[in-house]
Formats: sequence, structure tokens, C-alpha cells
Amino acid sequence: MPPLALPPNLLILAVLLSSLVFVTACSAPQDSAVANTKLSGSQLAPASDIEFDAELGESPWPEEGATTLAITESIQQTIKSRYANDLPALRHVHSKAHGCVLADFQVNKTLQNEHQQGIFQPGASYKAWIRFSNGDSDATREDKEGDGRGMAIKLMGVSGEKLLPDESHTQDFVMINHPVFFINDPQKYLSLIESLSSSNMLARLSAPFALGIEGSIIAAKINGKKIRNPLYTRYWSMVPYQLGAGSNRSAMKYSAKPCNQLDNTPQSDQLQDPNYLRTAMKNHLDTDNACFDFLIQTRDTRTAAGSALSVEMATNEWEESAAPFFKVATITIPKQDFDKPEQHKFCENLSYTPWHSVFEHRPLGGVNRIRKVVYTSTANLRRSMNAVTPAEPAGNEVF
Repeated sequence: MPPLALPPNLLILAVLLSSLVFVTACSAPQDSAVANTKLSGSQLAPASDIEFDAELGESPWPEEGATTLAITESIQQTIKSRYANDLPALRHVHSKAHGCVLADFQVNKTLQNEHQQGIFQPGASYKAWIRFSNGDSDATREDKEGDGRGMAIKLMGVSGEKLLPDESHTQDFVMINHPVFFINDPQKYLSLIESLSSSNMLARLSAPFALGIEGSIIAAKINGKKIRNPLYTRYWSMVPYQLGAGSNRSAMKYSAKPCNQLDNTPQSDQLQDPNYLRTAMKNHLDTDNACFDFLIQTRDTRTAAGSALSVEMATNEWEESAAPFFKVATITIPKQDFDKPEQHKFCENLSYTPWHSVFEHRPLGGVNRIRKVVYTSTANLRRSMNAVTPAEPAGNEVF
């Protein structure tokens, strides 16, 4: 569930008013005494059973199943209304792509034993389609406006049984350029999107109150970000994932960090171009490669600091003092001409979801559980509206 784009004036209003009058009960997941409990598909969506791994700290939020269905229906209705007479239907958020590029994902030849799980096998190599995007729902929004930025990675040639049946050889990693999400409770998220989609101005003005003080501050930080180039930006998973399987499994978060520290402050001459981030990517990749270190941090529950790191509280950052990052792979984006209409169309028809995954990297936490239903249903809706037949990429596409 990517960040919603909130109008900056509403965020400022929310923070100011919240500090004066906002009082909210801190919702928390319900306790689960079973290592792996399930929420049936009928409560969420057809063929969409969700497991909760209590041993890793997962537990359902109040009314999570019904709320997930309501969130899905609300987003579907927004897409239908927005694009009823203006096809093709785009993603609900992260609608504007800055570029979609073919890359190489090379796992380190040497890894710590505990990191050798799933796709992270020493020396393993994968082709990847990587989509860089904005966070807003408006694909015409100028790049000079503050916004969260996304990096979605789809690895190909990944063997093993997958969590979703629609792609059999892929592994997706979904990130934005901020380490945490702005909401935990699905019911608050539903209240937020329903208020934002209302035609009543008072209802829209009240929308940020669903976030509370903490969420409003995080959302303001995300939506205030201005960058020079998506290739110079660091990205985080925000929410946790499983590392490994069986009794040795643990919880991890991941991040993609540029190999070289480059000035990421927008230049004044760039801001004249409403799509300057695409231009910046194009100018870089016309003459040089780009590179990211792919990092993971794992939670060590044998320590007090590690035990305190939550898998359900998506607003909480895992401090590196308690869970340091380790490099496990290198992403190389070779010089290329990606700015082609057919390549852009191909990438817009791709579906990115963290549930395109091997079991060793199963998404964890409430935000990810909602994503499983929302991402699949909205991808299917867009393809239906656009009359597109889904096709799993192989990494050998030429445009």
C-alpha cells in the first residue's frame, strides 16, 4: 500500500490542529496465541488466505478483513471514476513513471550464513525491470512539487514456489525514499481514503485527522521531498519481510542505496521542466551506468533492542543501532535509452507487488496484508479496463 498523496495545506492544518485538539486511542493489533493463524478468503477476497506469524510478531488488527475489503472497494471505485472516460487507467498512486529500466541484480559472492536465504545465494545473478515513480495519484503533477518517490524492482529467472500464482519466476521489491509508512491501523487508512475521496470539503479537510500527530508528521515529510535524480536517491522497504523459512526464519527490512554519494539537491534550471526527473535519468544513462547497493537489516530478538522492533507498527523505524544494514547485492543499471513509448507501455502493464515472492521473503505486517488484496485487485481492474492480457516478463525484452 504505497503512501497516499495528501495536499500539503491539509497536512499542515492537521499537524497544527492535532497538536491542540486531537485525541485518539492508540489502536493495536489483537493478540494471537497461535503461531500461524489464518483469515479466510471469504473475509478478504477470493483465493486470498492470509496467515499471521505470531512467532515473528504478526497479529490481526481489529476488523482487518472487513476493512481490507472496504479499502479495496473504495480504491477500485476511485480508479473506475477517474478513468471512465480517460483510458488508459493508471495506477491508483505512483501514477507517474520517471523511467523504467533494465538492470542487473548481482548477489554478493560472500554472505554471512544467516543472510543466505531465498534469492540471496552467493553469486546469484538476475535480470530486473525497475520502475522509478512519483507517489502522487496525479500523473500530470510537476516534478518540482514535493512528493514521495518510488523504486519498484522485479527480478526475473527466480526459481521456487511463489506466494502468488500469477507469476512463476519473479521476485518483487517495493520501496519509497522514506524509511517508514505513515499509518498502521487499517481502519484509520480506510477513514483517510474515504474522506479524501469525498466531494464534501469539510470531509476532505478532516481527512488528515485519521493520521494523528505522528502520521501527519511522517506524511508531511514524505510529501515534502524534492530530489535531483531518482538514480541519486536512497529507498527503503518501510515495512518488514521474512528472511528464511522454518525455525531459523527472522524478520528483515531492505533498502537500495546509491553506490556513490551524489548531490541530490534539485538545481534551479531543472525546475523549469515539469518532467525533469525523467530528463535527469535520461541524461545520466545516456553516458554512464547507475549503481545501487542492496542492503538488508534483520531483527535479532535475542537482544532487548531487537525484540522491541515491531513488524506491525509500520510508523516505527528500525534504528540501525539495533539492526544494522548489511550489503547483500549490487544493482547495476547499464547505459541505455529507456525513454521509448513501447518500453513505457510495457512497464505500465507490469504488476508490482511484494507478494510476487518466494516463501523465504514473505511480506509481514498489516500494511503488507492489505497490499496482497489491494494490489492484486487493482492490477486486475486496470488490465480489464485497458483490455490488456497479463504477461510475465523474462528480462530479454527489446524495444
